[in-house]
Amino acid sequence: RRRYATMPPTSSTSASTALDDVIILQSQAPDAALVAYDVRTGAHVKSYTRSSRGAAGGVAALGDTKLLTLSVDKRALDAHDLTKESLENSSVLSERPSAIATSGDGAYACAGSASGACAAWDAKTGRLLARWKAHFKAVSCVKFSACGGVIVTGGEDGAVHAWRLSTLFDEEGGASGGGGGASAWRSWTEHALGVRGLALGGLRGVGGDVTIVSCSGDRTCKIYSLASGVVLRECRLPTALTCVALDACEATLYAGGVDGRVFEIPLNAAPSIGASLDGGADARDGIVALEGHAKALVSVECTRDGAAVITASEDGTARIWDAASRQTLHILRHPKASICATVLVPRSRYSGQGRGDAGAEKTRSKPTPPPIFSKFLIGAGDRSGVKPWQGPNVVIRSSSSAKRQRREMRVDEDAGAGDVSTAAVPDAAETADIRARLNHALADAAKANADVEQWKTLYLELKQLVDRQLVDSDA
Repeated sequence: RRRYATMPPTSSTSASTALDDVIILQSQAPDAALVAYDVRTGAHVKSYTRSSRGAAGGVAALGDTKLLTLSVDKRALDAHDLTKESLENSSVLSERPSAIATSGDGAYACAGSASGACAAWDAKTGRLLARWKAHFKAVSCVKFSACGGVIVTGGEDGAVHAWRLSTLFDEEGGASGGGGGASAWRSWTEHALGVRGLALGGLRGVGGDVTIVSCSGDRTCKIYSLASGVVLRECRLPTALTCVALDACEATLYAGGVDGRVFEIPLNAAPSIGASLDGGADARDGIVALEGHAKALVSVECTRDGAAVITASEDGTARIWDAASRQTLHILRHPKASICATVLVPRSRYSGQGRGDAGAEKTRSKPTPPPIFSKFLIGAGDRSGVKPWQGPNVVIRSSSSAKRQRREMRVDEDAGAGDVSTAAVPDAAETADIRARLNHALADAAKANADVEQWKTLYLELKQLVDRQLVDSDA
């Protein structure tokens, strides 16, 4: 029985028709580079330098030209250009990052932290748009919906939350602005242990529904409906799970376990664990285990055409499986250490690189450099560009007698911050006293002016006398 009517019957044919994607492997070693392999041929394509040790789920593709990675030791977000091996720039974050995700159109980026907080940026300018408390414990995974309007987060507290970007970016949302007090649109607390992996479907159902899948160390996979918020299905497996993925048609679910097995779960068939693991003739109708890795799985990826599945493990290898025959096509190895995260990027950015593409033309367009991601909000929920130290003008009243005679502006704190009013008009007695002092000051000023004129006259007379004496002495 075929899962897809258009799927080729043999593994060799399916491998040749797979999309030309590139899988990038990230390691936890401090000096280990990012390594890119061609999914179709298994050939090494390029390596990228890194500034620090990576994290699980700490790599994401930003559009078709950029790559974002997390540096745990330096508490930074590194940006790479897919055409360059060197690091483009590094942005220091306010908290230790634990997961990173980007929207499909490359407009937004979101990172979770070990404290349970999340931050969202404008990926084109690097501006921090929102920071909010998402979980009580560390954020283990972050995903964007296919439309880019919803962020789904999973945490070590066992909860899965869905956040609307329109609410997070709203100036009025949250008690402190900038999404600080935003509430989740959808929340699920079905897992008994922390959430290890998330997967979102790329298809939209009736009413724009999106399928969400989460896996946990409690050996279960939960499938949710984003539109209704209900739990659609629960799959129990014989081992704790670390990662999960959906194929392009959302007909098959792949879950990776801590024992190195990858479980293939058909979503359009009745769940039957007994029939799936005994190797019987009807094993395709149930859950099938793909074996080959020696240690726990860290990542499962499906190509966009559903022809291949890429799995990565802590044993330092990544396997490319043919989805139809369940056979291993290529075994990729990281040259340094174990793998902690993977990401799929289009092959178009690597034209002319790697084996089998020597005659391809290279892309000549000059890419724009990635921005520096800010760690500060511009004001408390303010989107007008006003700096935190800017605000309404405040006039400080002087204690000198001369300035007290003038009408001055003062801040009325009782009426509210920023309200400015004029000083009260003095009464008759105060007016008479002010006039008397003013007349006295005018008299003193007139006397001083007379003294100045007298001194000027004496100075001129003295100068003339000195000039005459000098002339007489010369004669």
